[in-house]
Amino acid sequence: MGPPPPAPRQGRLSCSSTATHSGSTDSRTGIPKGSHRKENQFIYRNGSKLHAYDRDKAPYPSSFDPKVVELQCLDNALMSASKGSLSFADFTSPQSVPKRCLDIGTGLGLWVISCAKAWPEATFVGLDMVNIQVPLRILDADVADRIEWVHTNVLRNKLPFEDDEFDYVHILGLALGIPENKLVQEILRVMKPGAIIEQVEEDALFPILPKWYTAPLRAHSRTLSTAVPGTVQQRLSFPHMPDTSHLEHEHEMLESLFGDVWTNRFINRKPTSALPGYFSAFFERVVAPPVSIWLSPPFPPSHHSPASTNTILPHSHGNGSAEVHGDTSDLLSPHVDNTDSLAPSPSTTLRTSSENSIKGKISPSPSMTSLREIARRIDQTRTDPENASTISLASYTDSQHSSGSGSKSSKSGKRPSVMLLASPEDSTSLGGNFASDIVPVERVQSQDEHTQYMHLFRTFTYVLSIKEAMWDELLVRVHAKDERLRRYGWRDEDYNEQTSRAIFDYAVELYESDMRGRIALWNSAVQNGWDLPSRDPPSKAEVMEQMHLRREIMEAQRLAELNDEPEQPARVFRILIGHKES
Repeated sequence: MGPPPPAPRQGRLSCSSTATHSGSTDSRTGIPKGSHRKENQFIYRNGSKLHAYDRDKAPYPSSFDPKVVELQCLDNALMSASKGSLSFADFTSPQSVPKRCLDIGTGLGLWVISCAKAWPEATFVGLDMVNIQVPLRILDADVADRIEWVHTNVLRNKLPFEDDEFDYVHILGLALGIPENKLVQEILRVMKPGAIIEQVEEDALFPILPKWYTAPLRAHSRTLSTAVPGTVQQRLSFPHMPDTSHLEHEHEMLESLFGDVWTNRFINRKPTSALPGYFSAFFERVVAPPVSIWLSPPFPPSHHSPASTNTILPHSHGNGSAEVHGDTSDLLSPHVDNTDSLAPSPSTTLRTSSENSIKGKISPSPSMTSLREIARRIDQTRTDPENASTISLASYTDSQHSSGSGSKSSKSGKRPSVMLLASPEDSTSLGGNFASDIVPVERVQSQDEHTQYMHLFRTFTYVLSIKEAMWDELLVRVHAKDERLRRYGWRDEDYNEQTSRAIFDYAVELYESDMRGRIALWNSAVQNGWDLPSRDPPSKAEVMEQMHLRREIMEAQRLAELNDEPEQPARVFRILIGHKES
């Protein structure tokens, strides 16, 4: 007859009626208990899946659309590749591995699952306000038995755990969902004396394309949706085409709404600047390197067929003119080298909101060789306590820049892809020489520029994830007949919800199209062995139109570089590790 079936796992007993726990089901129907609760409910609005909590009770603005939730898979992979372990804290010895772990804001629960597989003696709780975690039933029993998903709104309820329950608390990306200092006391309560907390947060950035990039696209009226692979494959419609020549950039309105989302929800969109202050006020032995900055990637390369033997790209002359050589039939087929890519300066291919400009505050991008020098200098800080309180690349990269190497490799001309650390005058560092141990220099060194495209894609997609929150802010302006909207093309007859929504949707579609072209994920896919979907060959007129467009963008970039625009980040992180008083 065989062994009897295993008994179903029981959910942990709750010390709070405001939380639900995985494994709790109705004995008669088998339906999970609490299916009527907020964590199991979602609101669908204009194609976006939103949480069902009231805004004042849960100000988290991001949607839960599949393409947004899947970003957690990308983040998990990027973070693992960068730090080379499951934690920035030192758990290298078996004795140091925590036994009881809490992950606040667990999302899909990917970090919990990874840790449960790596730490077989530890138990885990993943806490979130919505029920989107990987079902435990699909995991191996030895892993699932040590994991529990718990749901509650931490802004309204106490953490549903006993005092001194956890010896490790992990937080990733929570600060953009709750106001500052709202959770620290509760975290301290559930931590054991001497327990470790690790928090990694990032700023909410709005990637902006400069006018030198978007102006040629607008001039060509977007008649060719394939002008840059990755753009939205449709002609965009608009009630009327406003004049944007007076704006700082093409997507200024969306940037303004993006800023309003955080301001009006009382959430600091730059938590990396505030974290060290209150973190060190509540926790002991705090270790935190300076802010980590991922620069934007270079402009994607030109396109021609790998099988083509003739170069068909425009060759620029000193006077800015260009001529075309060879057969143009395969112009749009991507290739896998960067022989004719635009100048790889991040300062002229992408920038973020002016308040996030960091000109003079981060160092130019060092080469792979320079990263080895950085590692050597970090080692030096360990033997020099007076200079070990901060870590900066400025001293080394300034000398690189003055010698003429700039941000390009001297031989290949390819822009190296690295994570930078903010300079001492712009970013504090806590923990003395121990802070240097957290910096994953060697891991970062091994990554190529395509990692940067992934970081930029992550930042851009997050902007799209709060689209409905941005629309709420616009609707407030529309109802108030805010005169500021006239700057973005509103007329008297446009101050109504239907027309304003059409204008907003067009602006979002245009931004998405421009950014997809800028990121050009096809380039990273091709270089990693993927084949592009087949398509009909373009006509000769389409080929020539696209060549003219690219030539105009290249010339506009050349002129923009003369203005020495500031370098801008694709993502900005802050890592902090602390301990509860023993």
